[in-house]
Amino acid sequence: MIETDQIARWIKRPFEVDEEEAQILAVEFEIGLCEALLRDDPNRIAALAAVGHVYTRAGEHDKALAIDRRLAKLLPKDPIAHYNLACSLSNLEAIDEALEELKRSIDLGYTDHQFMVKDPDLENARQDERFRDLILRARRKSKR
Repeated sequence: MIETDQIARWIKRPFEVDEEEAQILAVEFEIGLCEALLRDDPNRIAALAAVGHVYTRAGEHDKALAIDRRLAKLLPKDPIAHYNLACSLSNLEAIDEALEELKRSIDLGYTDHQFMVKDPDLENARQDERFRDLILRARRKSKR
């Protein structure tokens, strides 16, 4: 049995973790929270978007891709859903499909070409010469 003075000492002692451990704990917490919300409602858009983002940050690109595919299917006219799907595909080096989704995103209204050229999730797609054409397309659409 734990004595009350032991509990008091544990409570007073600060919870010590380094920055990397804190980030890992935060990611695990966010994933757990989103997955719990999705057990209640598997099509909860906000939870899907949040867990997809966290999976990407955690480097779990296969899981992020599965989530982004679901979101694009649930929100077929949402430019952000297709943009995020393009990012997940680019992270997994599925460049042709990533560029198709990026084009779809632009056609649906995503025009932040300045972000596209620096988004780390599009690094692989940027290596393809077709990416430049998509940037020009987004730039033209943004001026309308």
